[in-house]
Amino acid sequence: MAQPDLYYQDRNPSPLQLVWYSFRERTAAMIALWFLIILLVVTLASYLLAPYDPVQQFSDALSLPPSWTADGNMAFLFGTDDLGRDMLSRLLIGAAYSFALPLVIVIVASSFGIFTGAIAGIDRNAKYRVFGQVFDRVLTIPSFLLALVIIAILGPGLGNAIIAITLSLIPQFIYVTRNAVQSEWQKDYVTASRLNGCSDTYLMYRVIFPNITPAMVMQFTVALSVAIMDIAALSFLGLGVQAPTPEWGSMLARSLDEVYLSPWSMVLPGVALFITITAINIVGDSLRRAIKQRMDG
Repeated sequence: MAQPDLYYQDRNPSPLQLVWYSFRERTAAMIALWFLIILLVVTLASYLLAPYDPVQQFSDALSLPPSWTADGNMAFLFGTDDLGRDMLSRLLIGAAYSFALPLVIVIVASSFGIFTGAIAGIDRNAKYRVFGQVFDRVLTIPSFLLALVIIAILGPGLGNAIIAITLSLIPQFIYVTRNAVQSEWQKDYVTASRLNGCSDTYLMYRVIFPNITPAMVMQFTVALSVAIMDIAALSFLGLGVQAPTPEWGSMLARSLDEVYLSPWSMVLPGVALFITITAINIVGDSLRRAIKQRMDG
């Protein structure tokens, strides 16, 4: 262990590098990270990689099993569904709706939620106390149920599902950020910075925020998993992505009636969802531990 320490010391690594050194020591974290990187690249290039149009139907290849089975065909590597649509193409294009779209939703929700939560955490005015109480009550409602209520008001569809999931995630970021900031605000190092005349903006972004990063990272990864599941669940119920647009949740719903005839049409999108969410959770937990280890060390 002494040799790596001397190596890092000689290079005078930055705090970000030290976090990376700690993170990459975890094999599972690196495997999960590489999976997510590859998934993101594949998602961005999905329309180039997809061998067929995801809604194109091949009448001579209905419910064709994957190519690695005895009855498979190399022209359709992952087989086809009951309408003769290529499963590989639908999985690739579906990744844009099931992975990239939730990622954008969480980025938007976290940006607004963290900013608002930070203000609510450092401001002691009555309006922000009332504001915090309102969001505490909102958090008693599960995010998926809240999204359903919003969609019931706005109506089904992909656009309304995006709005609903974004609005349901914002209170979580506000709550976590506000509580984390309020907890740090009482500590001695913040009091010392305030006595030195530091502004609230400086305190927030240069003093407090670096110390609440693990909580923010964990909340981001949890929210991303929730967003992926919510998009899939809403599409499964017919309230999100509408047919024939491919999305992993809607593909699961479509395959229910054919599960005994073509089980791969349900297994493949289900496995894609499971592995993606598991990888996100592993990366998030490992990154949180690496940041905390760096702060404690």
